[in-house]
Amino acid sequence: MSRIGDAGRNAERNHAKRIWGKQTPASGALVGAKGDVRVGSYLIEVKSTVSNSLRLDLGWLRKVSQEATEASCNPALSVLFTTEDGRPVVGGRWMLIREDDFREML
Repeated sequence: MSRIGDAGRNAERNHAKRIWGKQTPASGALVGAKGDVRVGSYLIEVKSTVSNSLRLDLGWLRKVSQEATEASCNPALSVLFTTEDGRPVVGGRWMLIREDDFREML
């Protein structure tokens, strides 16, 4: 079994459907297929937890930023707080984008 676990796999799959994205095969582990989900101009790394907290790792942001640049996409990090079966809890779905990308949206 992979490190992601059933809850993480379910959360990633359901998240891709909710945001009309396409899930990356093997969760980005294949050569040339990076990130977890692609939607529009965004390459998204998905992190989920069944806990009430998640430590934000600068390495995750750097990784998705590098992979998005290589794929000519904008990077995003999705943080999902879920139940044991991977369903998001109320108020537990978040998307992190670069400040510059946010400013362009204004």
